[in-house]
Amino acid sequence: MKKKIKCISNFLDKESFKELQNLITGEDFPWFQRKKMVSTSTNDMGYFTHSFYNNNQINSNHYYYQYIKPILSQLDCKAVIQVRANLIPSAFYKEDSCAFHKDYEYESTTAILYLNTCDGGTEFQLTKKKIQFAFVEAEENKIAIFDADTQHRGTKSYNSDFRYILNFNYF
Repeated sequence: MKKKIKCISNFLDKESFKELQNLITGEDFPWFQRKKMVSTSTNDMGYFTHSFYNNNQINSNHYYYQYIKPILSQLDCKAVIQVRANLIPSAFYKEDSCAFHKDYEYESTTAILYLNTCDGGTEFQLTKKKIQFAFVEAEENKIAIFDADTQHRGTKSYNSDFRYILNFNYF
């Protein structure tokens, strides 16, 4: 069965997007280091994350305000699994990409909102038998929506020092 990826450019209105982008890419936004992109990965040195929501609890005051909840509404989210911002330094990649992974094994949805434009992005494995791949390049204010059990991986940016995304997992 072939997996599908829905991409929407200009997902948020310009003003809302710029406010969100300025918040997350700002000098005072709190980031926390994770040692690996994927638990089985050997080809990256980790990344930085900010958890808005995880383990059935809100972890950030920014969840409440004009940033996260309106996006979840726009995604027609019925229940939240996890929401986090990721900051991936290009220098942290030992190779061109991290390992393929699935966000969750059960039926749910993942959405990646790209916060900056760069030549990095997300590569998807669309089929199991005849291996087919798709690549979504990081373009600010573009969102990629797909089944959470779709194999995917982040790719290194060569024209930017950082790749910023918002990752949503939901029902």
